[in-house]
Amino acid sequence: PLLYANCHTGPGILAIAGTGSAVLASNISTKAQRLGGRGTLFGDEGSSYAIGKAALRACARAIDGVGRDTILTTSLPAQVGLKHFEAFVNWEGAHSKRSIAALSLTVAEAAAQGDPVAACLIDEEAQRLAALVISAQKRLGLPPNVQVYEYGGLLDHCARYRDAFRDAIHRAGAMQPMPCALRGTEALYTTAKTRIAPDWVFVKEPAASPQSAPLPDTEALDQSQFIDTLTTAELVAVMQRANETTAAAVGAAHEAIGSAITYAADSIRSGGRILYAGAGTSGRLGVLDASECPPTFGVSPERVHGMIAGGDTALRDSVEGAEDDRQQGAAEAEALQISARDFVIGIAASGATPYVEGVLSVARASKARTALITSNPGAPILCDLLIALKTGAEILAGSTRLKAGTAAKMALNMITTGAFTQSGYVYKGRMIGMIPANDKLRRRAARIVADISQISEAEGAAFLAQSNYHIAAAILMACRNLSHDESKALLDKHEGKLRDALNEGAAEA
Repeated sequence: PLLYANCHTGPGILAIAGTGSAVLASNISTKAQRLGGRGTLFGDEGSSYAIGKAALRACARAIDGVGRDTILTTSLPAQVGLKHFEAFVNWEGAHSKRSIAALSLTVAEAAAQGDPVAACLIDEEAQRLAALVISAQKRLGLPPNVQVYEYGGLLDHCARYRDAFRDAIHRAGAMQPMPCALRGTEALYTTAKTRIAPDWVFVKEPAASPQSAPLPDTEALDQSQFIDTLTTAELVAVMQRANETTAAAVGAAHEAIGSAITYAADSIRSGGRILYAGAGTSGRLGVLDASECPPTFGVSPERVHGMIAGGDTALRDSVEGAEDDRQQGAAEAEALQISARDFVIGIAASGATPYVEGVLSVARASKARTALITSNPGAPILCDLLIALKTGAEILAGSTRLKAGTAAKMALNMITTGAFTQSGYVYKGRMIGMIPANDKLRRRAARIVADISQISEAEGAAFLAQSNYHIAAAILMACRNLSHDESKALLDKHEGKLRDALNEGAAEA
């Protein structure tokens, strides 16, 4: 609508430069074409995000002595409250595309102060956006003097960026760059009042009235009692009854959970990964379960990984709008290079979170098995395995951190515990893959070795120390009189399965 409102039925090009970037063009006779606008993975050339990312890289090069000095090495950390530039290493992983794009403001200020690196960064990105405009004009055969409509924060508010963009356009010919005259609701109104729109204008049919669409159970109101009218004792009793129904809902999904355990175990045994994706409470639950697997089973952190909309910041604080960013979910999934060996589990109480849909769409395209844990049996997100936990209405309407969240965590516990048990990380109900990283865990590990090997706890601790605190190896050393190297070789032969290694050792004995 923005392009059509400004160029009406004539040819035109729309250049967008904000957090992201894109170029749209029309030559009247064909549908509009888009150049760029493919998100962070493919560049977002000419955007605020691209400037922020390039600025961070320029600072890193300057600090390493392979790039030009720039005041950005101090001004960028100051903008976001960091003490020094190296703190950006952790900051970047916890912040969104918008946060990185916001760094472009400081880059623009540095350029205005005469910093040559900052000036070059802005000029280069403006020229990249101009290159897309020039390509659009040539590809569609648009008139040499076609109008180019400018839109977005960079073109509106950064004079240096706008001047560099226009200079590049003018050097290429007679195209006429200008700000969009019609924007927002005015642009929509202009488009709507036109009786005959060009073929390339897509008109979406109106959706059904929200009042007529049934709400998912997670959004429904529990009419049986209103908790704000209850005494403390009554409130506790109501919540306890709700918790009891949660366990029943998980039990009713036992077949789907069993299939998920099988899929997850297949991935672990084949060298693949279990990947979680969620937003808000659902995302936090996935990250929590993933973070517990390395100390519990002794696997590397990347083998079970949790993605949350909004990044690590969202673990503590609400990141508004992050769950609606399907493109960001897809980009994060692409960055993980998902393969057919992986098992990707979306977690969404409503079953319709766009961020989760983006992750699962990439996973399915990568031939990975996918599952969705949800409290909505009619969830629209496509997946191989639907795990519907029918928890019903919450006692606090819409607060899915209650029954829906509890049920999801129970299911996650079952999936990872079951998968690692089937993959040989558990023996006689004990965590033989556990990493004894502190005194408490070392004492627990010594008891495990002692109990299984039927020796004293002191002897178990001694074998554990000799094995470099590898519980399964210590058990083989104690039970089969093997050296540390021999026990590790036997475990490797049986892909880490202690039971099989013990059975072979017993047969040889």
